[in-house]
Amino acid sequence: MSTPDFIDRFLRQEVESASPAKLHLLLLQRAHGLSVHIADLWRKNEVDASIQWIILVRDILAELIAGIVDPKHPLAKQQSDLYIFLSALLATAEQDKNIAAIDDLREILEIEMTSWEMLVKREGMSQVPPIVVNSLDSATSFDFSA
Repeated sequence: MSTPDFIDRFLRQEVESASPAKLHLLLLQRAHGLSVHIADLWRKNEVDASIQWIILVRDILAELIAGIVDPKHPLAKQQSDLYIFLSALLATAEQDKNIAAIDDLREILEIEMTSWEMLVKREGMSQVPPIVVNSLDSATSFDFSA
């Protein structure tokens, strides 16, 4: 098995076993990493190479907005407003190839990631460990003599 296959399997397992909060965090982390990459490409004047990554960040932000499923939740409007703002910031950055705007996007994503990391950590701490059931009841006996 090659290293990329191992990484792909690991990432697939990570996503398939993740809670909704963890999936949200993974999307934020990906958008953050891509915003760093876009800024680096723009600093190198490789604007054309950044287009595919801008589209992916836009798709991630759209997915985060779509993931807000309970519009009556007290934080839902704030959350959706934040992601709409980030989408507008990305559009402004893209239009002007504005590195400062991409850096602002990255910084806001870092703050958002910190919040979601704390939630995922709290979520992990609140999980009850599984109950281990002894499958051998006392009436069962085994004879291991030869």
